[in-house]
Amino acid sequence: MGLIDVMALECKVFRSIDAIGRDSINSLAEDGFFTYEWFKTLETQQSFGISPFYLAVYNGDKVIAVAPCFVELSYFFQYGPQIRYVMPLLQKLLLLGHQRGFCQNSVLLCYSPFCSRSKILLKENSEKKNILNLLAKEIDSICKKERILFSSFLFVSEFDRLLMDNLQKLNYLKSPGITTLYLDIQWSSFEDYLKSLKPKTRESIRREIRKCKENGVIIEEQELGGLSENLSELLSNLTSKYDKNIKNIFNSSFFSILSVYAQNKTKLFIAKKNNEVVGFSLLLRQGNILDGWLTGFKYEAQSKTDFTYFNLCYYMPIQWAIEENIKKIYYRSKAEKVKLDRGCKAEKTYSFVKCHDELLGPLINNALKTPLYSYLSRRFSRSEF
Repeated sequence: MGLIDVMALECKVFRSIDAIGRDSINSLAEDGFFTYEWFKTLETQQSFGISPFYLAVYNGDKVIAVAPCFVELSYFFQYGPQIRYVMPLLQKLLLLGHQRGFCQNSVLLCYSPFCSRSKILLKENSEKKNILNLLAKEIDSICKKERILFSSFLFVSEFDRLLMDNLQKLNYLKSPGITTLYLDIQWSSFEDYLKSLKPKTRESIRREIRKCKENGVIIEEQELGGLSENLSELLSNLTSKYDKNIKNIFNSSFFSILSVYAQNKTKLFIAKKNNEVVGFSLLLRQGNILDGWLTGFKYEAQSKTDFTYFNLCYYMPIQWAIEENIKKIYYRSKAEKVKLDRGCKAEKTYSFVKCHDELLGPLINNALKTPLYSYLSRRFSRSEF
């Protein structure tokens, strides 16, 4: 790519991904949660509300960077700064501001919904810092115009040097985030993968694969279309198992829309027993990156010795990924030991938050830059709250 005239760069804001276009966004996207197909699904489905702002940087008529942002609240308070006393303070500020009419009761999150990564999509060039500055100014402008009190880069990877090195200079406050996991695919066969593991783990996996077959469970690839009802029901079983008060927002209509717009970006594995679908594992794919996302099960049709979960969520997808020359599989933050035992590596993320009120911003920044806050940020991990 040729040299970029920084003065000629222009940042435009769109409310629909169609304004940027499939080819432009997908040429920058490295994983499935940042593709045209995923954003189009979100905008089209009606299972839950969505409020996007897509910030696109143009060099002439070419899109060279995109920062997807979404106005919402739940993810911020679930995964935002987890230092003691901070979230209650931010919640009170938002509630008070909303009651007094000077701000929305929501936050502008720079990420992709239901993804545990915040990132800016960039073409390879030498002007990344200038592009980030341009995007940050536009985020400031959106927050001022829309009366949004806070913006946040919610899941910044420890490996993302652009954001890690520069967001604090742009008045974003850093705090510990969740730890996700990933698997680097570097084997030519599933057998080679098994040989890379500890002997005890290797033998356990072989036994779990054998027991799954002996119990009559068949793991196979499947297309999304026609299984929408099954997937929603199985996912509801999982969510209600761990919290009966949580509503499953991914109903059958969501999966139907996903199959229409993102069929080529999804990979679905199902488990069958006695010709009945008793489990599924749904992943998103972009290029050579695979992202583990949703699972669901019919628990009464399983036994403790058929190991459906491990075969469905790990062994079959890993085997398929090796055959498809996938380079990396992203996993979520839970069941850390299970994933580490199976060859995954940990990836720390950090939350960056900025207050956009001219009066409150400096006060919050000063309060959270105190030695006590810095000590608590280092001392306490998320699990302690």
